Parts: sequence; structure tokens; C-alpha cells
Amino acid sequence: MKKRKLWFSLLWTALVLLVLCAALTAATYAWFTFDPYTNVTPMEGKISDGDPDLLISESRDGDFDRACDLNPTHLSTALRPVSTADLTHFYAATTQDREGYSIAFRDVSDELDTYLIHGTLYLKSLGGCDVYFQRPALNLGTDIQVLAAGRLGLKITGADGTTQTFLFRLDALGNTANAQQRQTVRAENAVVGALQGSEAVFSEDLAVSIGDYLMDAADAKRLCSLALGEIAQVEYWLYLEGCDPECFNPVQSRDVVLQFGFAGKPIEN
Repeated sequence: MKKRKLWFSLLWTALVLLVLCAALTAATYAWFTFDPYTNVTPMEGKISDGDPDLLISESRDGDFDRACDLNPTHLSTALRPVSTADLTHFYAATTQDREGYSIAFRDVSDELDTYLIHGTLYLKSLGGCDVYFQRPALNLGTDIQVLAAGRLGLKITGADGTTQTFLFRLDALGNTANAQQRQTVRAENAVVGALQGSEAVFSEDLAVSIGDYLMDAADAKRLCSLALGEIAQVEYWLYLEGCDPECFNPVQSRDVVLQFGFAGKPIEN
């Protein structure tokens, strides 16, 4: 009888352990818990071949040329998921419910070195031009999961002090149709815009396709217009948008590069 009770006790313990393991597996599935092995290699910024009107520099007072190295202010060599609506406040999830949805967050705006790539470069026009992205100089890697979950943010400030803010989806830089998806926040087409305590206040996701800003796109949209001799400051952020359904476990152990490519189209007088 004692052996039978012991056997049932061991069986019950094993079943409890299996349930706990299943719960832990579910709890480590969301975007904020995985080990971030999305490795980033910063490279350089380039101006399109044959473009005589546009130059680039890593410093406003530096030498402007056809290419420059990137020296980010914040450099995480492994991207970690964050969410932002304005490129000013960044939030990371800290807790999720049993279904794997993120339900608590914290502000990590002062910890960008741990989460993303952030830096500044400068563009100078020699003759007055509209500025666009240009491939193949623009290179953010080829991994479809990273391109599906990744974002590029820009704040471009002209000589008059006016700033334009862009949030770009990267899907147009590769065929992301087969990227894996899993909803990890209950809001859809949303990003974390603010916090009430530890709860997210979601905002509409206003990110646009980077493909619309490529110079060779049909009805291409310009990033900015530069007058003769004007210098524009380009502040950039490369990050994983944690609220994207592609931003979960499969985006681990991937590689991405960061190389900008710009082209200028002369402004017709």
C-alpha cells in the first residue's frame, strides 16, 4: 500500500512539474523575455554614385564627402525589443499574463545603450536638392524576420530649425511574407505611447513603408529638401518594435547591418 501511495505521489509530482514547465514555456514566449541575439554591425553612410549635389559627414564641422563612418551615440550590439510612438520615449515590457500578452511596461529612455542603435549624421547640399533613400547603398541586412520586426526612425532638422520625424517599416527591403507572427500585446496596429503606472497607453502605429522613400520608387516621397549650401542634421534610431507581431522568439540569433544610402535630385528652378 505504501509503495502504491508513493507511486501516486511521484506521479502527481511529475504532473505538477509538467504543468509548471508548460506555464514557464508560455511565459518565455513573448517579446520582452528572450535573450536578444539580434546582432548589429554599424557600417557607414553613403551618397549614391553619380550624385554631385549631396555630401555626408558624421559631424557638422567635419569633412563632407561621398561616405562617412557611423559612430552611434548609443550602440547596443544586440537589439532588444522596445516600443515608441515618438522616438523620444521608449518602453520595454516587464510582465505578461498567462496567455503571453505583455501587460506591464517600464520607461527605458535612459537606457538606450542596452536596447538599440541611435546616432547622428549630417547631409550637405552643394546645389540644392530633394533627398531620398537609395539602394543598394541603403542596407539593413536581408533577414526577413528582422526586416519585418525592425524599425528605422529619423528626425531630420534643416537650417531653419524645422524637424521632420519619420518612423519607417523595413518590410520593403526584403520579402517578409514568410516572417513568423504572434500577437504579444492585445492592442492591434498600435505602439506604446505612454504609461499609466506600469500599464501601457497604446497609440496608433503611424509607421510608413521605407519603400515609398526610395528614389527609384514610383511617386517617390522625399525625406527633405536642401537649399544651396544647406546642412541638415539626421538623427537616427534602429530598433525592434516590440508591438509588431513579428517581434518574438524567431527574431533571435539573427544579424543586421546598418548602412545608410542617400541620393539627391536637383531642384528644378
